[in-house]
Amino acid sequence: MSTRTLHRSAVSLVLLALVAGVESNRRVAAAGSVGPRALQIGKDQVSELPRGKEADGIIGDFVLRNSKIEALVSGNLPSRKANMGTNWDSPTPGCLYDLSVRSSGNDQLTCWAPGNLHGMISSVIIVSDGTNGVAHVRAERTAAIGNGLHERHDYKLDEGAPFLRVHSTWTNAGKEKVKVRTSPAVKGLRDVKSVRGISFGDAQNPNDRQGYAWTVLAGEAGEKEVPPGESIEIEYAIAPGRSPADAFARLAPMRGATGTLRGLIVEEGGAPISTATAEIDFEVEIEVENKETKKKEKKRVTRSLHAYTREDGGFEVALPPGEYPLTVRDLGRPDIETTVTVGEGEVAEITVELEPASRVHFVVTEGSESGRTIPCKVQFLGVGSTSDPRFGVPIQARGCDHQYHSEIGDFTMRVPAGKYRVVITRGMEYSHHEDIVDLRQGATAEVRAVLDRVVDTTGWISTDYHNHSTPSGDNYCGTDDRVINLAAEHIEFAPTTEHNRLYDWAPHIKRLGLEADIATVVGIELTGPNAHFNSFPLKMTPYRQDNGAPTWVHDPRINAIVLREFGDSGPDRWVHINHPQVGKFFRDRDADGVADGGYPGLEDLVDAAEVWSTEILNLAPTYEYVNSNGEKSVRENRTFAWLQLLNQGRRMWCIAVSDAHSVFGNGVGAWRTYVPSSTDEPGKVDYREIIRHSKAGRMVVTNGPFLEVTLDDGTMPGGLARASGEVRVKVRVQTTTWIDIDRVQVLVNGRAPAKLNFTRAANADLFKRGVVSFEKTITVPLSEDAHLIVAAVGENHDLETGYGRSWQSAMHPVAFTNPIYVDIDGNGFRPNGDTLGFALPLGK
Repeated sequence: MSTRTLHRSAVSLVLLALVAGVESNRRVAAAGSVGPRALQIGKDQVSELPRGKEADGIIGDFVLRNSKIEALVSGNLPSRKANMGTNWDSPTPGCLYDLSVRSSGNDQLTCWAPGNLHGMISSVIIVSDGTNGVAHVRAERTAAIGNGLHERHDYKLDEGAPFLRVHSTWTNAGKEKVKVRTSPAVKGLRDVKSVRGISFGDAQNPNDRQGYAWTVLAGEAGEKEVPPGESIEIEYAIAPGRSPADAFARLAPMRGATGTLRGLIVEEGGAPISTATAEIDFEVEIEVENKETKKKEKKRVTRSLHAYTREDGGFEVALPPGEYPLTVRDLGRPDIETTVTVGEGEVAEITVELEPASRVHFVVTEGSESGRTIPCKVQFLGVGSTSDPRFGVPIQARGCDHQYHSEIGDFTMRVPAGKYRVVITRGMEYSHHEDIVDLRQGATAEVRAVLDRVVDTTGWISTDYHNHSTPSGDNYCGTDDRVINLAAEHIEFAPTTEHNRLYDWAPHIKRLGLEADIATVVGIELTGPNAHFNSFPLKMTPYRQDNGAPTWVHDPRINAIVLREFGDSGPDRWVHINHPQVGKFFRDRDADGVADGGYPGLEDLVDAAEVWSTEILNLAPTYEYVNSNGEKSVRENRTFAWLQLLNQGRRMWCIAVSDAHSVFGNGVGAWRTYVPSSTDEPGKVDYREIIRHSKAGRMVVTNGPFLEVTLDDGTMPGGLARASGEVRVKVRVQTTTWIDIDRVQVLVNGRAPAKLNFTRAANADLFKRGVVSFEKTITVPLSEDAHLIVAAVGENHDLETGYGRSWQSAMHPVAFTNPIYVDIDGNGFRPNGDTLGFALPLGK
């Protein structure tokens, strides 16, 4: 490692000149050279919209662009939001939605709202298109609209400036003092900190290599009082960068003297490392409240500024003069810690050599003659003194916590040296593979695995009707990451169901080469403070708010009707109710504990409800839930409530979903629904056929076992049979190599007759070791019309092999069918009204 210092001059003067607007830039622009530009997006300008994972531009928005950066300001459009989570209770027109380095296509910002701007405004206009040397867009709320407070926010971009200026003015035209927040509301960034008057934050996924920084140029941030007839102003600069340090460096010279740290991170032998992070530590003094005295006290804390290396292994950051602890990290290599000194107006250069990375190369193939590589999930579990690795944030597929999800099955991971148990799975139909890898520093280990498709699901497709990625607004899981997660866990049909936004995962599936592995269709989750609904197929209107999605209203029946009829509706439109509060929606609308009928007719407007749980054989209205911290709580058993409602004649099919918002932890894979299909090739799935089967209740829900149930006359779940005295129920359960069951129970009208309960302990001859865990034709005596549900459970087993350190590991394997209805007197099915020993559910 070597260090040498050089001189550098006038950095701060150049940037300060940019703040003021350099007159020479104006002259150059006027002479016809390329300068800054401001434009409003029309239908013929959508190609001008900034791109990136969090890009949210639509027709009617405003783009500012110069040679260094590009930005998007939301137009004054109805219900304008970047996404559902931008501001929960009001729109945000006139705010900064997108900001990135020019041509990087890497926006990672959700919203930067000056003065926490939200709600109705009067206008967004172009003040200057840039021909005078400054691109200028203004958002304004007049005093009439603002209840006496006039508000103006000017977005200005100078040519050559690596930052956007935002100048805000509030004028009190009323008769009373008003309070104004002058600091911005910033959404979408993680690890936000402030150092030397500059705030900075990282993208939600650091591997997206994008950071932001902002600082006050004039005025004072905070909550201020404005007397009648007076005004208050503040001006900010906000900069994007390829890392938080890169963004910080664009603003640091405005806050005082700086020097430059120029680093180069290489591997032994000199090859550049483009994936490294340099953590630069600042010691800062902050005020904290003493819990005992309740007084403010000074405290010194360390805050790290992250710089990410470029393709050439380099990074550069402007820093105040001083000495800084520096830690260089790269996955699969030991950290290097050192100290650097930066002098005013000087360049400190440092080269850091890291040891070669240790790696594991995987080739995971399907156990068939094709030998093709397949999507899969890999878990690394530390053995002995080796800790579990942490490959990345939970929202990315290729390295989330201790897991890695791959769409191709042939990949190489950088892994810290150590001893690991490696577990490879692909959902619940394939066998698993385990290996012990003892990885030396700098070495590359090879793991070859063959996963056999041992569970025969011919004629059925695995589905998941409820998942999310970053367009939903309440999570930042990349859409590609979600698709990879789906494929790695072997979900074969997954409609696109982002919150309050019509979206299509098909282009992502195609780009990842997964068209043969997973099918999708455009859909939505319509969301608000009351019932949520998923619906598909629907049609997008691109570059409109939420791609033309309908608007949620409070009464769930209206939402269901709107979704049923929205756009080009037809018989194959699916609508289901999500994670329902059964007592509230169907019995007690105001949740006051007094039955008021809930929302009468709701079950007739939906095709199914997410009333699945592991509690199907817990015939009680509540159950005890224990979270990962060991904390206990009592929860409504919505599956039991469903059984009670079935007995009242309120028919509703059950589906199981993931409702995934991340990849690790709250990811896809545990719960799913099997639906009949005339093709076993996901790429050829006809969504209309899947919807028709689902509407008919031909669905089995599971977190592991594959359960097949028919009556001996062929009646499937969801069907109605005519019988006299008894029926014969054919039950077959298959389990893969890492799942097992030890109980099968037939529920009759929601009750669990002891004679229809079969356990491995009492009926050892019926339970096998192998793929077919249970197979029997069960005679069910009946004295009245009945609905039959069959459940298969592994009461003495869990899902740890498949889910590792994630919470799903603690679940017992469970599968159950939708009801089969049996009419024993020929007068049509009549519910028996049994409440199963408990009062019907209420909302309270």
